[in-house]
Amino acid sequence: MQEYFKNNFVSIYYDRTASLGIAEWKGHLRGAEFREAYLLCLDLVDRYALTRWFGDDRLMESIAPEDLDWSINFIIPRLATSSLLRMARLPSYSEGNRSGVETMIAKGHSYDINLILRDFAEKQEALDWLMLPFLAPEVYNALIEEL
Repeated sequence: MQEYFKNNFVSIYYDRTASLGIAEWKGHLRGAEFREAYLLCLDLVDRYALTRWFGDDRLMESIAPEDLDWSINFIIPRLATSSLLRMARLPSYSEGNRSGVETMIAKGHSYDINLILRDFAEKQEALDWLMLPFLAPEVYNALIEEL
């Protein structure tokens, strides 16, 4: 695992062999700091055509309304066209953050994307799921229907 970026609010890592990016968030990011962090994550995904992403949001605080609007209008469309196929996250302890992220996820469902997103309670469980082999969409959909 290599460090890509680190400051007081986010630590971003990647493993090119596993095609995995990781962001560990903390604190209350606003404005330029918030946008820079998200743009760095997208840059990392694009630079190495990552297919897996893990977000540890547990210590991230609420998202300001203007940053949420920016995310919906800029980040979500870029995620929809990115190489990511699977995203796992540990949701924030902050209700305000969880609500904002749920809004972003709902907007993401309006795009035709191949990205599968799941929330987890434990980091290792999330990483294990991320590292499972990818299935063809028709195989995956058939398995989901059986459940």
